[in-house]
Amino acid sequence: MNGTEWLDKALWQRLNAPTAEGSTLPNDAYVDPAFFDAERECVFKRSWVFAEFAHHLRGTGAVRPVEVAGQSLLLTKDTDGVIRAFHNVCIHRGAALVDKPKSDCRNIVCPNHSWSYSLKGQLLARPHFFGGDKHDTQPANCASTNLVEVHCHTWHDWIFVNLDGQAGSFSSYLAPLLEKLEGYDLDSLRMGGSLNFDIQANWKLAIENFIEPYHVFSCHPWLHSFVTMAERDPPTFEDHILSCGYTFKKTDPTRGEGLPYFPQLPDSKKNRGDWFVLFPNFAFEVFPDQLVVFVPIPVDASHTTENINLYFVGDGANGDQYHNARNAVIKNWHDLNLEDIGILQRMQEGRLSDGFDGGVLSPYWDPVQQHFARLIYQAMVPRSSMGG
Repeated sequence: MNGTEWLDKALWQRLNAPTAEGSTLPNDAYVDPAFFDAERECVFKRSWVFAEFAHHLRGTGAVRPVEVAGQSLLLTKDTDGVIRAFHNVCIHRGAALVDKPKSDCRNIVCPNHSWSYSLKGQLLARPHFFGGDKHDTQPANCASTNLVEVHCHTWHDWIFVNLDGQAGSFSSYLAPLLEKLEGYDLDSLRMGGSLNFDIQANWKLAIENFIEPYHVFSCHPWLHSFVTMAERDPPTFEDHILSCGYTFKKTDPTRGEGLPYFPQLPDSKKNRGDWFVLFPNFAFEVFPDQLVVFVPIPVDASHTTENINLYFVGDGANGDQYHNARNAVIKNWHDLNLEDIGILQRMQEGRLSDGFDGGVLSPYWDPVQQHFARLIYQAMVPRSSMGG
């Protein structure tokens, strides 16, 4: 049993049925360890996925181990300023190369036999390789002796990798989103705070909750008082990009008030809040004065860690005059996420119930939930097996 037996044509038909008659994924997709393992292979290894925040590799010579889809990777930043990704393993005897972040590194040295590599992954030297004091100090530069590189791209402060190298270009992956972000000068952003949460729920529930505003009136009373349900747009989707948002009629200390706005921001976006998800798990919200990134990292089928980074415009990120305004925004996001986490964990509990298996959906709010489920299904099942 590989955990995917229920990914059949009948489920595909339900995922494509009119939303009021369809469903999302069944319970096993959220609780089965075998499905979680298969999801790592089919979704996370085959897609462009977030790996790390680039500000963790500030200077030349920065080296940082990260884990993506169960794979230990090594991020490096060489003198050319480019961040690269490699499998964090020596090609000699398979020892893990780095176990903690380092700075000002000139090269990477294996702790086992001291083989050394450049920050571009090239093998530099193999001490005593030919016996005695006969060292290999000029090894051939070839793929078989260099570190195994992973496709990597840095977009502003966000590092993405594609483990299997077959996901296509990152520019193609990102292009539809960039059209939606026109008018926001992302180069003006500076990191101003971070939050981390431990969630006893499947990562997909975090994404589904993020992109669905239907729960706001019930779970987030303050948000509903800021923008009512009648003023909220229904979520939309375009292939691997999910989105939703609203236009607000008033500002608030945590939304559009007290902090600098994006420079030359179009008037149409000075009272907008928009949510985006880049499939599978890179999510963010953008307002006139802030951008907040949410990344739910799968740990196991029922456990997720969530990393949240908050970005502000220019001096809004660290200027003393904005200290109180900035802290108000950070506290608000902290409190909102605690409210969400309680619901996420309740929904995870519900996935163990025989009384639920896919849900009864709202035709107005939930088409995006069906689409997200279709993206998971399509990643897991060959198209030739989907049927009509």
